[in-house]
Amino acid sequence: MSLLQVDKLNSYYGDSHVLFDVSMNVERGEVVALLGRNGAGKTTTLESIAGALKPRSGSIRLGDHEVCGRPAFEVARRGLQLVPEERRIFGALTVEENLKLAAFSVTDAEPLSKIYEMFPRLEERRRSGGKTLSGGEQQMLAIARALVRKPEIILLDEPFEGLAPVIVQNLMAVCERIAAEGQTIVVVEQNVYAALKFSHRAYILNNGHVVYEGTPDDLRDKPEILHQYLGV
Repeated sequence: MSLLQVDKLNSYYGDSHVLFDVSMNVERGEVVALLGRNGAGKTTTLESIAGALKPRSGSIRLGDHEVCGRPAFEVARRGLQLVPEERRIFGALTVEENLKLAAFSVTDAEPLSKIYEMFPRLEERRRSGGKTLSGGEQQMLAIARALVRKPEIILLDEPFEGLAPVIVQNLMAVCERIAAEGQTIVVVEQNVYAALKFSHRAYILNNGHVVYEGTPDDLRDKPEILHQYLGV
């Protein structure tokens, strides 16, 4: 059984129908890229899965549990962590306080020593307030805050957007490392080639519909698909 199974998901913003019968599956230990142009429905898909947006219909199974329409805190308790594009760290808390707060409600949190080993810069700034961090440091903290909870699956929404190339390389190395260690990941990313570098499979969304599913090698061999739906 897949760790995550999404079947015929339909989500709306008010009266606007945004997702149309979206179906996808993610196996345990797999990295899946969710690609598409701006407005294609990628973030809406992640928010629907994570419980931040309640779908009108469809099914979302996380392991043995149906979580479609359940509140976000219940989905998180089942082992899913969303790292949103906005990061949403607590600016008034230090780096370490952000991490300890995330770990507070889990019984077997990841030791901070391992988190700091993955993110040396966060250890250097562990006593700094969240609002004083650079964009790259905030993104590191957002990902670290999810990892400290030892999630079954992480949803990453645009983790590399707007960051300096050296920061992107550092975050890519972390993503590749945790993927190699067996962390299940769904990543939404405008940088198509960065996302495909560490993904096992990819889905393409267009106007709220799944229009393609295949491996990174499949996509690289079909430049017409990349051009038609992603403009690359």
